[in-house]
Amino acid sequence: MTIKSVKSPEHFKWGNDCDGWNLFKEDSLSVIKERMPYNTAEEHHYHEKAQQVFYILKGRAEFDTDGITQTVCSGQSISISPKTLHRISNNNPEELEFLVISSPSTAGDRIEIINYSDEYRDHIYRLNAEWLLKYFRIEPPDEVQLSNPREEIIEKGGMIFYSRRNGEITGTVTLMKKTEESYELGKMAVTENAQGHFTGNALIKHCLNVAKKKKIIKLLLYSNTKLDPAIHLYRKYGFAEVKSYKGNYERANIRMEKIL
Repeated sequence: MTIKSVKSPEHFKWGNDCDGWNLFKEDSLSVIKERMPYNTAEEHHYHEKAQQVFYILKGRAEFDTDGITQTVCSGQSISISPKTLHRISNNNPEELEFLVISSPSTAGDRIEIINYSDEYRDHIYRLNAEWLLKYFRIEPPDEVQLSNPREEIIEKGGMIFYSRRNGEITGTVTLMKKTEESYELGKMAVTENAQGHFTGNALIKHCLNVAKKKKIIKLLLYSNTKLDPAIHLYRKYGFAEVKSYKGNYERANIRMEKIL
């Protein structure tokens, strides 16, 4: 039996001046006390295997779970199932303190969905080239957009998201602005060794959550029917085939849309 204290050396910093203390740490179970100052938040992320319970000790937490915002106050708890996109934020002047219990431990089991930054500029090209060269080719529109993501996507009103695991960028997806109410979901790619870990699902779920919050009415995408796993994934999240269309890619033989 071991007595632990938050004054013990098992302390770590994370995010923007947030604190954590490992009170119990084994592969099967972890218990961490954490502190978040005002106006701080973690990245959206999910755990492939871990079930988590957050118990609020002090303050008021805001949880975004699969696009739904919930407020959890002192003395209350919330459970997060595996593969649930979530994020905790402290938007109140009072410091937030809480316990997070994870089973099994989340060590090595945290996949973040992060926004584009120039630091990760080249990854959108690398990830897309991997699958394009395997199945098709890099077409002129691809070359322009993938080589100049800020100018061709971000500065034209679009968004780029990446998945990150253990510091490595493993996937990407974009929302490219077509009109004020319509965006194209595109440039989606997950590197081969990260496939099968829910990353594609999480990237699409994040796009849908962002689109709903921004009151986007329609999402569209172009694909090829020989990419069975991708088509299955799009249908799973409510995209339906549109029979008549004019696409920008020679490889595309299907257009799908989703009304939000």
